[in-house]
Amino acid sequence: MLKVIKTIFFTLLFIVGITFAMNNSEGIVLKYYFGLQTPEVPIFLLVLFSVLFGVLLAGAGYIFDQWSLKRALREREREIVSLQKELKAHRDRATENKE
Repeated sequence: MLKVIKTIFFTLLFIVGITFAMNNSEGIVLKYYFGLQTPEVPIFLLVLFSVLFGVLLAGAGYIFDQWSLKRALREREREIVSLQKELKAHRDRATENKE
C-alpha cells in the first residue's frame, strides 16, 4: 500500500514539475554588480538549479555532521575502554586486599 502511495505522489510531483516548466519557459537575465549579467535562462531552470543547489548544501551539512558525530563516538568508545580497564585494575586490587 505504501509503495502505491509513493508512486502516486512522485507521479503527481513529476506532472506538476513538467507543467511548471512548460508554463515558465520565458527567458530571464540575472544582473549582478559591475554590469555583469547572465545569458538568458528559462525561469524553470533557475528554480530547478536553485533547489538542487540547496539540496547539495544541505547534504554537505548532513555529511559533515555525521562525520563529526562518528568521530565523537569513537573518542567516547576509547574513553569507555580506558575507564573499564582502570575499573578492572581497581577491582582486582580490591579482591587481592580482601584475601
